[in-house]
Amino acid sequence: MISDNAFAQEVRALTGTAFAVAYLILGNRADCEDAMSQAILRAFENRDRLKKRESFRAWFLHILRNEAYTLLRKGRRLTPVEELPEKPAPEGDSAGRLDLKAALAQLTEAQRTSLLLQQEGYDLTEIAGITDVPVGTVKSRISRAKRTLRTILEEEYNGKAI
Repeated sequence: MISDNAFAQEVRALTGTAFAVAYLILGNRADCEDAMSQAILRAFENRDRLKKRESFRAWFLHILRNEAYTLLRKGRRLTPVEELPEKPAPEGDSAGRLDLKAALAQLTEAQRTSLLLQQEGYDLTEIAGITDVPVGTVKSRISRAKRTLRTILEEEYNGKAI
Protein backbone atom coordinates (compact mmCIF):
# COMPACT_ATOMS: atom_id res chain seq x y z
CA MET A 1 0.00 0.00 0.00
CA ILE A 2 1.19 3.51 -0.78
CA SER A 3 1.89 5.73 2.23
CA ASP A 4 -0.11 8.90 2.91
CA ASN A 5 2.89 11.12 2.12
CA ALA A 6 3.67 9.27 -1.10
CA PHE A 7 0.00 9.48 -2.09
CA ALA A 8 -0.01 13.25 -1.53
CA GLN A 9 3.21 13.67 -3.54
CA GLU A 10 1.84 11.67 -6.45
CA VAL A 11 -1.43 13.62 -6.50
CA ARG A 12 0.42 16.96 -6.36
CA ALA A 13 2.63 15.91 -9.27
CA LEU A 14 -0.43 15.00 -11.36
CA THR A 15 -2.60 18.03 -10.60
CA GLY A 16 -2.01 19.87 -13.90
CA THR A 17 -2.50 16.85 -16.11
CA ALA A 18 -5.47 15.63 -14.11
CA PHE A 19 -7.18 18.99 -14.35
CA ALA A 20 -6.59 19.09 -18.12
CA VAL A 21 -8.08 15.61 -18.55
CA ALA A 22 -11.13 16.51 -16.46
CA TYR A 23 -11.54 19.77 -18.35
CA LEU A 24 -11.54 17.99 -21.70
CA ILE A 25 -14.42 15.86 -20.47
CA LEU A 26 -16.40 18.32 -18.37
CA GLY A 27 -15.62 21.71 -19.84
CA ASN A 28 -15.83 23.93 -16.77
CA ARG A 29 -13.75 24.62 -13.70
CA ALA A 30 -16.37 23.86 -11.05
CA ASP A 31 -17.15 20.41 -12.45
CA CYS A 32 -13.43 19.69 -12.82
CA GLU A 33 -12.86 20.57 -9.18
CA ASP A 34 -15.74 18.30 -8.16
CA ALA A 35 -14.36 15.41 -10.24
CA MET A 36 -10.83 15.97 -8.91
CA SER A 37 -12.02 16.02 -5.29
CA GLN A 38 -14.08 12.89 -5.77
CA ALA A 39 -11.22 11.11 -7.57
CA ILE A 40 -8.73 12.00 -4.84
CA LEU A 41 -11.11 10.72 -2.18
CA ARG A 42 -11.89 7.52 -4.09
CA ALA A 43 -8.20 6.88 -4.81
CA PHE A 44 -7.22 7.50 -1.19
CA GLU A 45 -9.91 5.14 0.07
CA ASN A 46 -8.75 2.45 -2.37
CA ARG A 47 -4.99 3.03 -2.23
CA ASP A 48 -4.51 -0.49 -0.85
CA ARG A 49 -5.57 -1.81 -4.28
CA LEU A 50 -2.64 -0.14 -6.02
CA LYS A 51 -0.12 -2.92 -6.66
CA LYS A 52 2.86 -0.85 -7.85
CA ARG A 53 3.60 2.80 -7.13
CA GLU A 54 4.90 3.13 -10.70
CA SER A 55 1.31 2.58 -11.90
CA PHE A 56 -0.10 5.44 -9.82
CA ARG A 57 -0.44 7.94 -12.72
CA ALA A 58 -2.51 5.65 -14.92
CA TRP A 59 -4.49 4.30 -11.96
CA PHE A 60 -5.38 7.76 -10.65
CA LEU A 61 -6.25 9.22 -14.06
CA HIS A 62 -8.47 6.21 -14.72
CA ILE A 63 -10.35 6.94 -11.49
CA LEU A 64 -10.56 10.64 -12.41
CA ARG A 65 -11.91 9.84 -15.87
CA ASN A 66 -14.60 7.63 -14.34
CA GLU A 67 -15.58 10.37 -11.88
CA ALA A 68 -15.79 12.93 -14.70
CA TYR A 69 -18.06 10.67 -16.74
CA THR A 70 -20.19 10.03 -13.66
CA LEU A 71 -20.75 13.80 -13.38
CA LEU A 72 -21.73 13.89 -17.06
CA ARG A 73 -24.23 11.08 -16.60
CA LYS A 74 -25.82 13.06 -13.80
CA GLY A 75 -26.94 15.60 -16.36
CA ARG A 76 -24.01 17.93 -16.75
CA ARG A 77 -23.15 19.02 -20.26
CA LEU A 78 -19.91 19.37 -22.19
CA THR A 79 -18.64 22.86 -22.89
CA PRO A 80 -17.50 23.31 -26.48
CA VAL A 81 -13.76 23.77 -26.91
CA GLU A 82 -14.47 27.24 -28.34
CA GLU A 83 -15.49 28.34 -24.85
CA LEU A 84 -12.38 27.00 -23.11
CA PRO A 85 -10.23 29.71 -21.54
CA GLU A 86 -7.00 30.38 -23.36
CA LYS A 87 -3.61 30.72 -21.81
CA PRO A 88 -2.24 34.19 -22.53
CA ALA A 89 -0.66 34.15 -25.96
CA PRO A 90 2.67 35.80 -26.68
CA GLU A 91 2.32 38.98 -28.73
CA GLY A 92 1.71 38.24 -32.38
CA ASP A 93 0.68 34.65 -31.68
CA SER A 94 -3.02 35.02 -30.87
CA ALA A 95 -4.26 34.22 -34.38
CA GLY A 96 -2.32 30.94 -34.44
CA ARG A 97 -3.73 29.93 -31.07
CA LEU A 98 -7.28 30.62 -32.24
CA ASP A 99 -6.71 28.47 -35.33
CA LEU A 100 -5.41 25.59 -33.22
CA LYS A 101 -8.29 25.98 -30.77
CA ALA A 102 -10.81 25.78 -33.59
CA ALA A 103 -9.01 22.77 -35.05
CA LEU A 104 -9.02 20.99 -31.69
CA ALA A 105 -12.77 21.59 -31.44
CA GLN A 106 -13.22 19.39 -34.50
CA LEU A 107 -11.63 16.37 -32.83
CA THR A 108 -13.66 13.93 -30.80
CA GLU A 109 -13.31 14.06 -27.01
CA ALA A 110 -11.53 10.69 -27.13
CA GLN A 111 -9.04 11.98 -29.71
CA ARG A 112 -8.35 15.18 -27.72
CA THR A 113 -7.86 13.21 -24.50
CA SER A 114 -5.49 10.68 -26.08
CA LEU A 115 -3.49 13.42 -27.79
CA LEU A 116 -3.26 15.49 -24.59
CA LEU A 117 -2.07 12.51 -22.56
CA GLN A 118 0.56 11.71 -25.18
CA GLN A 119 1.74 15.32 -25.13
CA GLU A 120 1.95 15.09 -21.33
CA GLY A 121 4.40 12.20 -21.70
CA TYR A 122 2.20 9.17 -21.10
CA ASP A 123 3.04 6.09 -23.14
CA LEU A 124 0.45 4.26 -25.21
CA THR A 125 -0.05 1.52 -22.61
CA GLU A 126 -0.76 4.09 -19.88
CA ILE A 127 -3.18 5.98 -22.13
CA ALA A 128 -4.96 2.72 -22.93
CA GLY A 129 -5.32 1.99 -19.21
CA ILE A 130 -6.62 5.47 -18.46
CA THR A 131 -9.14 5.49 -21.29
CA ASP A 132 -10.20 1.82 -21.02
CA VAL A 133 -9.47 0.96 -24.65
CA PRO A 134 -6.88 -1.28 -26.35
CA VAL A 135 -3.47 0.16 -27.27
CA GLY A 136 -4.36 -0.15 -30.96
CA THR A 137 -7.37 2.11 -30.43
CA VAL A 138 -5.17 4.70 -28.70
CA LYS A 139 -2.74 4.60 -31.65
CA SER A 140 -5.62 5.07 -34.08
CA ARG A 141 -7.10 7.98 -32.11
CA ILE A 142 -3.78 9.79 -31.91
CA SER A 143 -3.03 9.16 -35.57
CA ARG A 144 -6.47 10.38 -36.67
CA ALA A 145 -6.23 13.41 -34.38
CA LYS A 146 -2.86 14.43 -35.83
CA ARG A 147 -4.02 13.82 -39.40
CA THR A 148 -7.19 15.87 -38.81
CA LEU A 149 -5.28 18.73 -37.19
CA ARG A 150 -2.71 18.73 -40.00
CA THR A 151 -5.44 18.84 -42.66
CA ILE A 152 -7.41 21.60 -40.94
CA LEU A 153 -4.38 23.76 -40.25
CA GLU A 154 -2.96 23.28 -43.76
CA GLU A 155 -6.30 24.42 -45.20
CA GLU A 156 -6.26 27.43 -42.84
CA TYR A 157 -2.85 28.43 -44.12
CA ASN A 158 -3.89 28.17 -47.78
CA GLY A 159 -2.45 24.77 -48.45
CA LYS A 160 1.01 25.54 -47.11
CA ALA A 161 2.67 22.56 -45.48
CA ILE A 162 3.17 23.03 -41.78
